[in-house]
Amino acid sequence: MKVSVIISTYNRPERLAKAIESVKKQTFQDWELIIVEDVDLIGIANLVLSTANPNIKRYALGEHFGCDTKPKNRGILAAKGEYIAFLDDDNEFRPDHLQALVNELDKEPDVAIVYGDRWIVYEDGQPGRRGVAEDFSFGKLGDHNFIDTSDVLVRREALFAVGGFDERYRKYIDWNLWWRMEKYGFVFKRVPLIITDYHIHNDSMKSNRQEDSKGFMKPAWDVVETEVELDYLGKKEEPKVAIFSLVYERPEYMIKCFESLYKTAGYDFEHFIVAQTPEDAKLIEKHYPKAHLIKNEKNVGISKGSNQALDAIGNDFNVIIKIDPDCLFLTPDWLKTMVKIWKSNHKIALSCYIQGLRDNPGGAPREFYGHIDHEQLGFARHIGGICVFTDAKAYKDFRWDENSFLHGVQDVEFSRHLLSEGYALAYLENRFAEHYEGTSGQHERYPEYFERRKLEKTTKYDTH
Repeated sequence: MKVSVIISTYNRPERLAKAIESVKKQTFQDWELIIVEDVDLIGIANLVLSTANPNIKRYALGEHFGCDTKPKNRGILAAKGEYIAFLDDDNEFRPDHLQALVNELDKEPDVAIVYGDRWIVYEDGQPGRRGVAEDFSFGKLGDHNFIDTSDVLVRREALFAVGGFDERYRKYIDWNLWWRMEKYGFVFKRVPLIITDYHIHNDSMKSNRQEDSKGFMKPAWDVVETEVELDYLGKKEEPKVAIFSLVYERPEYMIKCFESLYKTAGYDFEHFIVAQTPEDAKLIEKHYPKAHLIKNEKNVGISKGSNQALDAIGNDFNVIIKIDPDCLFLTPDWLKTMVKIWKSNHKIALSCYIQGLRDNPGGAPREFYGHIDHEQLGFARHIGGICVFTDAKAYKDFRWDENSFLHGVQDVEFSRHLLSEGYALAYLENRFAEHYEGTSGQHERYPEYFERRKLEKTTKYDTH
C-alpha cells in the first residue's frame, strides 16, 4: 500500500460522505482510507458499510475525546501505507491531490513532508478564494502556521519518529506537529498547486488558545519549550550518546579531562578514543579499557582522526559529542542538561561555557541570548572544537577535509556546515568547562608542542 488517508470525524455524516467521495475519485488509486470516529456512532458506521470498498476501514474510539488528535494518532497506528495523508471530514481532496504529492515524495528522498495550496470555500455565500501556502521557512513557521493538515503527505516513519500529534492540546495541533518535525530535522517542501477544497463554516470545535500581551491569538503550547519526540505512537527510548576524543601526547591532560568527564556528565555515553601514536594507545588501554579504541601508528591529524572516530561510531547513536582531551569539566550534569535541551530541539548544537581561552573568553562572541528549559543560552555563529554537542544527523553528509591546506580549522569547517544545515549554535552560559591550564598555561608548559602546532597551521599536513 502506497498511501494511507486518515479521516477523523465526529457526528457529521453528510460532510464525511463528501470527503470519502473525494478520496474515491483520486486519479492515484493505490490507497487505503482509514476513518476514525471520535465516538462510535451508528450513522457513520452505516455510511462506511454502504461504501462496500475493502480499502475503506472504520475505527471508533471508546469514548468522546473532544478533538481530533487522538483519532488521528489512532489512524496513524492503523495505517499500512508508506505515505500518510490527512483529510478533515469537512474538506475535500481535488482529484489530483494524491498524485501531485506522491510524485514529489517519490522523486525527493530527502524530503519528509510535502504540502500544497487550497481553495477556500465560504459556506455563508462569500466568493471563494485561493488559500496559498507559503514556501517553507523556519522563521515563518515560528510566527504563524501556513500548512493545513488536509494539504500534506508525510512519510510514515517521520510521524513515528516524533510520536504523532500531541494529545494534550485541542487547537493548532498541526502547527505543533510541523514545528516538532522541523526541530527534529525533517525537510518540508511546498507543491504550488491547489489540491484541496477547504470549507469555512460555523460547525467546528471551540479552540483551545489564549491571547498574548498584544491581544493576538497564540497556541497554548510554547514553540521553544515543546518536546520534539512524544510517546503517543509507542514508547521512546532515551537517546544514545557517543563521545569521541583524539589523543596525542600530553597524557596528564587526557587523564584529568576524562576523569572530569566521567565524574560530571550525569548521563550515560559510550566513549570513542582515537590514539595518534602506539604510546597513546597503550595508555588508553591501561586507564580506559571500556572505551572504543581506534589505533594509529603515527599522528594522522585532526581531520583524519575525527573521520576515523565518526566511522567507528556509525549510525547507532542519536547524539555525537566531540571533546578535546585538554578540557576540564567543572559543572555537574552538563551532559544531562544538553540531552534535555536536545529533546526540545534536535537542530541545535551546544557547547559548555569555555573558561581559560586567551583570545575568546567563554567561546565565540554571542549574537543574542535566550532560554530553553530554564537554561540560559548564548547564540553564536561559531562553536569551538573543545566541546561540541550535536544531533548525530548533523554528520550524515559531513566529513572533515583530510587534504585541507590549513590544518587547525576543523571547528570552522563544522560550524559552517551546521549553519548551512539550519542548526542554531549556542553556549550554555551556566555550564562550565575549562581549557585546562588556559591557552597561556598550556603554551608555557608545552612550548615545543605549540611550535609544531603553529607550523602545522601554516603548512599542509602530511598524512601519508
